[in-house]
Parts: sequence; structure tokens; C-alpha cells
Amino acid sequence: MNSRTCSLFSLLSLCAALGAPLHAQTLDDAAFVAATVPVPSPPLRLSEHPQIRADVLKLLGYARGSYTQGHVLIARQVLDAMHSLDDIQRTTLPDGRSVLASIDAGTHGAQRAAMLFDPQRKLLALGLVNGHCQPVPGDDAPACLPATHAVLTVFLPPGAQDEMAAPLLVWARQLPPMLARAAPEQRQGIAAVEYVTTRPGQPGWAASDVPPGFPASLLHLLLPNAQLCGSASGGKRIAPAGLAGLPMRTPAEQAQAGDAPPPDTDITLRSYADFHWVLNTYAKLAKGAQVKGYDDKVVFTGSDASGRYTVTLREPDKENGVFITVASWLNK
Repeated sequence: MNSRTCSLFSLLSLCAALGAPLHAQTLDDAAFVAATVPVPSPPLRLSEHPQIRADVLKLLGYARGSYTQGHVLIARQVLDAMHSLDDIQRTTLPDGRSVLASIDAGTHGAQRAAMLFDPQRKLLALGLVNGHCQPVPGDDAPACLPATHAVLTVFLPPGAQDEMAAPLLVWARQLPPMLARAAPEQRQGIAAVEYVTTRPGQPGWAASDVPPGFPASLLHLLLPNAQLCGSASGGKRIAPAGLAGLPMRTPAEQAQAGDAPPPDTDITLRSYADFHWVLNTYAKLAKGAQVKGYDDKVVFTGSDASGRYTVTLREPDKENGVFITVASWLNK
């Protein structure tokens, strides 16, 4: 992803330094606030809503970055930043565009996200207020910028002009109630605005992530638009790095499996696509395999020249995506 930064110490302006007239594309602060209404008692959080998730993934793909967390899926960071069910707001602009936003309640809105739509509800841009958080060794919390120097990151599709997203700059400086009540010297301020051109077509994993011994004949079963969660080979875990070298199966998993031997190799991916889309996709990819399962877990069992394989699809909840485990038992 390519980024361009507009440094704005103190409060946000409309980035007039960009030199492009904004005309009716945006509102001033007072008009923006007046046009903003809470969304009453929606059935789902924005982070759970299938269409919202699809829009976020279509724009961001499965790229990683460091915004509210260190080097994790950017789409996950955005979804987490609009997780609150009680703080969803919609702003309708004079030209028919709209801004839909929510916050991460755990940070009282210090981390928050907004989506800018055109009048036909096409996603034009995403805004994420964040602290450019970097991972630190061990289990300590990531190191982030102080609240007084937060960053607004604006994600744009290829070819979009920065000034098109001007309403998100106005949105970002409307502090959620808890933050607005802070003392002036401690109040969150947006110290910089950065514009990131996304590359949504980039795969979410690399060829180097495929575990040793994984059959080439099963590579077509690994969705490119998915996130690597784990892998194992030769009885040992390889990824994530924190588990490398541990047995492939925990004692509880081995007890549950009984006498069934562990696979020679496996890889687990995560897709944030709709479960039924993933299921239908694998019905085509694993054509001829036996299918067993129910609503939130389905197992495909098949064989090819390399040996026996399974594809297990699991959706533990509506927020954390569909886990896809492709396991292989090689012919001896």
C-alpha cells in the first residue's frame, strides 16, 4: 500500500494545502454534527454485518499493517475500531454521500473508523483514527503514539483523489463523548493525516507460508484471499511463530481424535467472506469429495494421487471469520 501524509499539528483542517476546491463535497463542523444521527438499536455491530465486512475486505484485501495493533490484518483493525453497537452514527451529506461510523468502546473511541459511501452506497473511502501502534516483545501492549498526536489514516481505492475523502477529516475531529470530556491538554488531537492507496488484489499469504511436504496437487485448495493462521508438518507446528516446534496436536486434540493418525501436513487460513460463499467455493474446488457437516462446520474428505485430504470449514461466530484447514495424509 502506498501512503502520503499531510501533517496537521493541532486540530484538523480540510487539508486546503492540497489546493483542490472542496465546494459542496463536505460540511463544516457544525453542519456535520447537525447532519449526524445515531442508528437506533441495529441488530448487528458494523463489524458483524456481512455487507460491511464485504465492503471493508473489497477495499483493503488481506494486507497487514500497524495502526491500532502491530502488523496484523488491516481489515481486522478497521472492523475492531467500529465494534461498538451503541455508538453507530450516520451522517448524510448535501450531495447524497453518507458517512457511517462507530468506535472501539474499549478505547472510548480513541480508535474509531468510518466509511464514506456514494449516493448508491458504493464504498468510496475508509477512515481510521489510530496511534500507529507497533508490536513490542512479549505479551506487553503495543507501543502507540500519545492520544494528543493521533493519526487519521484514510484508505482509498487505486485512482481515487485524496480530496474526495474530505468528509472523513471532518468526522475524525468529532470526539466521542468520553474523549471530549478530557482535560484540554489530554484531549485527543489529530496530529497527521495519511492517505493510503490500497492493493486489494494482493494475496493474504505467500508461497513461503506453505508447510514442507504439502502436496502441490492441493495448492488449489488454498484461497488466495485469506489470512494465514497456522501450519504444521512432520508432527510439529510451524506457524504461528510463537507455537513453532510444539506438537501438531495438543493432548486434548489427540484424545478427541482417538486412534486416528495426525495429518502429515496441514495449513489453516481465515476468510472473512460469507460462510456460504466459502462453502460453495469449496464445493467446486473439492469436487468429488465427500461432504459432512452442519451450519457452522463442514468437512470435505477426498483423495488424489498424493493421498487423502480433508478441508474443514468452521465459523465459530459472526465476527472472526471462517477458518479453513486443509490437511493431507500422504501415501506411504
